[in-house]
Amino acid sequence: MSKKTDKIPFNVIFEIFPDPILILDKKELKVVTCNQETQNLLKKSNEYLLGKKINQIFITEHYFFENIKEITKKQGTFVIKDRLKFADSIFEIKCINSEEIKSNLILVLKNVEKDKYQTGDKSLDFFNETFSMLSHEVNNPISSIKLASELIKKNYSMVDKELINIIKSEALRISRLFSNFNLTELKNITRTTEENIHEIIRLCLFKIKQMPNKIKIIEEFDPSLPLIKLNRDLIIQALDNIFINSYESSNFIDSSYLKIQTRFMVGERIKIPNIKNYIKKNSLSIIISENGVGISKEIMDKIFIPFFSTKKRGSGIGLFLVKKIINEHGGTITVESENGTTSVKINLPF
Repeated sequence: MSKKTDKIPFNVIFEIFPDPILILDKKELKVVTCNQETQNLLKKSNEYLLGKKINQIFITEHYFFENIKEITKKQGTFVIKDRLKFADSIFEIKCINSEEIKSNLILVLKNVEKDKYQTGDKSLDFFNETFSMLSHEVNNPISSIKLASELIKKNYSMVDKELINIIKSEALRISRLFSNFNLTELKNITRTTEENIHEIIRLCLFKIKQMPNKIKIIEEFDPSLPLIKLNRDLIIQALDNIFINSYESSNFIDSSYLKIQTRFMVGERIKIPNIKNYIKKNSLSIIISENGVGISKEIMDKIFIPFFSTKKRGSGIGLFLVKKIINEHGGTITVESENGTTSVKINLPF
């Protein structure tokens, strides 16, 4: 360990710290040293990792590398909001850039997957299979109930028609609930076309403008955005869900707003082993913000879990589907809420 690193206050507990820790050279973002937890996570020795740049270790996480570079320009302790996905786990990154360690940067990787209901790919596959099975099994008896209610209403005069209508209405509601999963469409995610994302956003906003309560809509669009390949119907479905949630969270006062921003995000050139040319992964960023009731920390951890809803008539499948749609496009979605301002950030790769 270098003399700079020896001055780190917690060096005594460095090796027994429960989370992976990486110490980087601030200028070139190369590994100076790491603890045993890091070696276990990466399945590499300290000797192997020594001198490796951080983007050589996490080669697919270009957002992570860009954030690290920005943090080197500042002093203090920072938490990277775009979480790092690695080895089937999700990590929140705490970065320490202190004057005491001058030429070094400390990264602490905190595993944030706390339970089996976390919305990773394996859990999504499990829920997809479950919903497919339930949808198939439920539709047959629901059809029978609807048919039986129609026959009763037609053939018997001494029945309460209001109750029959309730039976039929509730049966239809169950059918709609399962049809909302759009599992068949999700399997056909490869059916993409080149689309203007601003056109799609404005189409979804048009529906919000027809709502009875009015809210100020702010558009901050990047005019330089090129066309992007995506499944138009699914992205419309995802944005519809987000916009409706944002609208329903509004207090509908004079200062209430719904703001949509788009940006072009330049990615790093990434070298993949055994591939001759570098790969450059650019992305499109959509940020949807509103200043409504906000989301508490307790609820934030559950918003993407299927069937979880804080609404009286909510099904709890909307944001689960949004997450699935964005993931299937190779993108990411994060939600933040602070002091009543909630922001949804979507990144879609070009």
